[in-house]
Amino acid sequence: MKTHFKKILHSPLSIVHYSLFFLFFSCAGNHNIEPEYYIALNQNADSLEQRAAETLRNYWLEITERKIDVSENRITEKKPIFIGYDFLPEDLQNSLTSLKEDGFLISVTDGAVFLAGKKPKASLYAVASFLEDYFGCLKFSPHEDYIPKTDKINFKKGTKIYNPSFDFRRLYFPGKEDKEFSDWYKQENLDEWGMYVHTFNKLIPPEKYYENHPEYFSLIDGRRLKDSQLCLSNPNVINELIKNLGEKIKEQPEKKYWSVSQNDAYNFCECENCKRLYDKYESVSGAYIESVNKIAKAFPDKQISTLAYQFTRSAPKNIKPLPNVNIMLCTIECDRSKPLAEIQNPNSFANDLKNWSALTENIYLWDYVVQFNNYLTPFPNFPVLQPNLRFFKENGIDMIFEQGSGSSWSDLMELKRFLLAKLTWNVNANVDSLAAFFIDKYYGNASKYIQEYYNLINEKIIAHKEKEFLNIYGFPSDYADSFLKPELMNHYLFLMDEAEKAAAEDSVLLDRVKRARLPVDFAWVDIATNGKRKETPAIVATEKGMEINPLIPKLLKNIEEYAAKNKSIKINERSLTPKYFREYTLNKLRRSLIPNKLENAEITILTKYSEKYPVGGEKALNDKLFGALDFHHNWLGFEGNDLIAEIDFKKPTEFSEIKMNFLKAVNSWVFLPVKIKIETSKDGRNFDVLEEKNVDDRDRNYLVKSVPFNFRFNPVEARYLRVTAISTKTCPEWHRGFGKPSWIFVDEIIVN
Repeated sequence: MKTHFKKILHSPLSIVHYSLFFLFFSCAGNHNIEPEYYIALNQNADSLEQRAAETLRNYWLEITERKIDVSENRITEKKPIFIGYDFLPEDLQNSLTSLKEDGFLISVTDGAVFLAGKKPKASLYAVASFLEDYFGCLKFSPHEDYIPKTDKINFKKGTKIYNPSFDFRRLYFPGKEDKEFSDWYKQENLDEWGMYVHTFNKLIPPEKYYENHPEYFSLIDGRRLKDSQLCLSNPNVINELIKNLGEKIKEQPEKKYWSVSQNDAYNFCECENCKRLYDKYESVSGAYIESVNKIAKAFPDKQISTLAYQFTRSAPKNIKPLPNVNIMLCTIECDRSKPLAEIQNPNSFANDLKNWSALTENIYLWDYVVQFNNYLTPFPNFPVLQPNLRFFKENGIDMIFEQGSGSSWSDLMELKRFLLAKLTWNVNANVDSLAAFFIDKYYGNASKYIQEYYNLINEKIIAHKEKEFLNIYGFPSDYADSFLKPELMNHYLFLMDEAEKAAAEDSVLLDRVKRARLPVDFAWVDIATNGKRKETPAIVATEKGMEINPLIPKLLKNIEEYAAKNKSIKINERSLTPKYFREYTLNKLRRSLIPNKLENAEITILTKYSEKYPVGGEKALNDKLFGALDFHHNWLGFEGNDLIAEIDFKKPTEFSEIKMNFLKAVNSWVFLPVKIKIETSKDGRNFDVLEEKNVDDRDRNYLVKSVPFNFRFNPVEARYLRVTAISTKTCPEWHRGFGKPSWIFVDEIIVN
């Protein structure tokens, strides 16, 4: 006998009927035979409920190696697994009324299983949790699952209620575009967004407006800049924003959220009218809220989103965002060595969050959870993930965006993505047990070594949290005195070597271990090549003399070879490739082995170098420490000034080659010199030009590079040498820092 579900559920007696049926069926027949299940689906099931049924059917087959039917009709000899709200008995329906939109329940009775939420999407979430909580399934990635095998299906009776900690949850990691993977971990998409973040240049494009209306753009040092923010005190700017946004909305009228937000630059307007707004609201952000409020009034049925980011992070006074103004509050500058709630001062993020929360409940919290300067840097912010999310929740946040590494892999990414997915759903989840479970299933035979590494590196950052600033922009050598001490680095290498041995017989596990060890290999190389530590030597003594430590080429080769097969492996968000990093590192070490006739020379710098990044002044030019891909390490910097260095060899010296490197980091206002000049002298007073080179500055790429400048010539003899590097002095017109002092950075000068 088959009865259609739709007809039964239209009867007021349907729930009683099913209860009696299940009671009868569960007590009848051979008690040694467990009745099979089938998936019960309403004939009018939503497409999401159909996907939920398909997901359950596919996983059921993998788990039990038996097919399970999906039916719109009652199958009398089997137990139903109901998917969808319409099947719920009245008491279970009532238990859902207080839940959020994405909330759901899983209820197991003697005769049936109910998987349902208030909406079809929540029923899809219910199926994923059912497979996780009742079968132990895991989705490691869009293409990798952990699916336990069993032929015994016996669910514990009872009802579990699932309710999200945050209404909106989105992770920005690899897999973010895969719908099945995102839905499994109950992540939201951006389908409701028409424009998303940093939109001033999209709404008022400089290439269209600047020539005729420079007054629309920021006034900086008396000049209107093209690549900058907008002049928000200009009423014509507001009118143009409203007009252009209206045109965008007409193209996608169904979209709810529209970002009207600052560009990703720091140069806010300094005109007198804007300054008056900053004073009026006691914050730059006040001018931005005033303008966005005006725009929000023009579109009362839309949510107008704007940033509280960098110079607008602090909340204004004497003004409130309108109810349909959404505030995107960002943690970009924050320390990740300790929970944000523990960092209490007037300028702390904790203080800013509390102040914004006092003004509005409509806040989108944009959190940063990986190391962006180097995705392959060990970044143990795991201990603060849960405390920070709890702090956000306690302060009324209901929209959470965790910015990871986008489409690139980053340190222990799979584990971090899993934990954040769990915590953004349930902020009180047991993090330690979740991490241990994931590591055990993901790394298999190698899991004990990965677990030890994970525990140890977290333990060390906690021990150093009072003196360490865990920055999303940094290098491993920044932490060589705390959680990346050389002796620890050697132990981390040992653990990864042991993990590889343990996984050697399983190609899938071995690949995961090789990926997990990339940050350890990268950090070991970075620390070795940016310091002189006996535990991590870059140069070692051999029978042939001083040579590059053979471990360094080996580790670099591991990184490059793995990256060649896995396109998601990049060094940083600027797409620095492992191949370039290997070449740069080995070239730097080869330079350190070149005999340098400056070793005992006396160096005098005639121009003013900066003490903002102290490296020893003149000594930095012949201390055998070479610059990293970061201006903080072993670079001598000149802000708005040329480099003029005079060298006294103390006696006539013959040489035929001069080498030096300059840093190019355009995003940090660091440019190559425009000209380099080499001069020699026999008396220290009269100098002759030996070589002169104009530098091609057409490359405006933001990728950070250490650029070599080599001068070769016929042998000359001189006692004195002068090296001049002419700086641009200020950022060029095309740069967003136009008019501000620019930098040149030089590392070692080699003469031979």
